[in-house]
Amino acid sequence: MVKTLFPVFPTEIKMINHKIGVKPIGDKILYFNGGGVMYEHEKDDYESFRYISSQMIILQSVRQKDVIKFFKVSKSSVIRWQRIYKQKGAKGFFGTKKVKKGGNVLTPEVLLQVQKNLNLGKAVKEIGEYFEIKPDTIIKAIQSGRLSKPDIEPVLPIEAKTQSQRNQLDIIAPLGVGCTNEEGRMNAVKKK
Repeated sequence: MVKTLFPVFPTEIKMINHKIGVKPIGDKILYFNGGGVMYEHEKDDYESFRYISSQMIILQSVRQKDVIKFFKVSKSSVIRWQRIYKQKGAKGFFGTKKVKKGGNVLTPEVLLQVQKNLNLGKAVKEIGEYFEIKPDTIIKAIQSGRLSKPDIEPVLPIEAKTQSQRNQLDIIAPLGVGCTNEEGRMNAVKKK
């Protein structure tokens, strides 16, 4: 992965070339042309820095190599900033970026089904395979709060003798005993 090189600003006034100087004052960076301020931006405002640098190069106030050497940024970054400036202008640096987004895999109906399976204690990987959803998608939904993973294991029903005891077990089970008592359901099918 490519590491972003952030500009290194001088601590006192320094000249990029014989025309343009840079001086930090507090949290601002000032660019001078002769005796007057030409540009200014916040120290941490890298979008403005990229915009100003590419504009100065295109207007031929400074050369590419001057910006690369003075601010200690990569040549490919400077070339990319110039390309963005030529194609889109200021909007390329300050406008909202369009992000290609795929369709919503976790629709409300699917979220409900996935949540039911999580409540039953099934593994995220198993649920993902069943619904043909990447496990990472389910994990991100859990982290963002759209789904919740129960902290406790599902309660397995124990043998109850009276109707009242069976009702209490049914209340405790996340989806009722009918959903969690697989052994009881299998016995009921075999008896028929």
